[in-house]
Amino acid sequence: MLVLTYVSRIQLPFPHAAMASPAYAKYLPQLARPRWLDSGGFLALKRGAPPPPAKELCKLCEELGAEVCFAPDIPPPPDSDSLDYFRMEDRNIKAAEAAPCPLAPVVHVHPSSAYGAALRMAVRAARALGAPLVGVGGAVPYVAVHRYSLVRGCALAALQAAGRAHLFGVGSPTSLRALSLPSEASADWAGWTLKASYGKVVLPPEADPRGRGGERHVTGRRLHKRYPVLSGEEAEALLRWLAARGYPDLPHLEEFVERLRASHTYRAQINAFVALKWYQERLECHRSCRQRLPPSANGGV
Repeated sequence: MLVLTYVSRIQLPFPHAAMASPAYAKYLPQLARPRWLDSGGFLALKRGAPPPPAKELCKLCEELGAEVCFAPDIPPPPDSDSLDYFRMEDRNIKAAEAAPCPLAPVVHVHPSSAYGAALRMAVRAARALGAPLVGVGGAVPYVAVHRYSLVRGCALAALQAAGRAHLFGVGSPTSLRALSLPSEASADWAGWTLKASYGKVVLPPEADPRGRGGERHVTGRRLHKRYPVLSGEEAEALLRWLAARGYPDLPHLEEFVERLRASHTYRAQINAFVALKWYQERLECHRSCRQRLPPSANGGV
């Protein structure tokens, strides 16, 4: 499942699963199902303050009627050594165990064997609490430097140990394509609206003549880096891709390009739809391929 992370109050004209950190829980749309509550650890780390205590998260989780709520966690820095990493993970797991409701514990990606030990603690805590899954955080810095095999290995280890795992922050089509995770792993993505605020639209690989997809700049605003600009051919291909998948109320090509250029909300809505549809189609393709494989081959997928 792909979960859209909310950091702004933007309505989407199609059903989806939504998540927000405690600071942005007010932005969660009423009609989004399921609704998830993040731990708030990443925002807390950026702001230099601890995440909300477990008791407060449990209360907010109940008020929201959320399906999944994560325990408070402080992500270890990517450059932390194995001892410091394990100490922080131990504190995070103990915070989860002290929760008065079944908050899902979070373990963080690390290149050392300490990750395995932290994962075992998280799985034990999840089972004791009755939490539905284990969260895997701290992946974004490694994905940013293309350490996909490390992130994938940590996610697969969590799946094998817990049966169900959620990978934080890496739900963009580009990242999911590189990670190639099984369907039992869910992921979330805030980039559908953040990319839109930077003037970008997400292009699915099928709408890219080179077959790569990625992000395209559409506003004409000068940026500090050079980014690919949406070409006329790509805009036309994107419009056809959206129409083939039932996106509501699509205009003609010229108006479509103008809306992308002028409206952050419209870009965000398109980005969310592209990410969700691309993920769903990838999942369906993966399942149909598994059904066509002999049983011995299926066991290795």
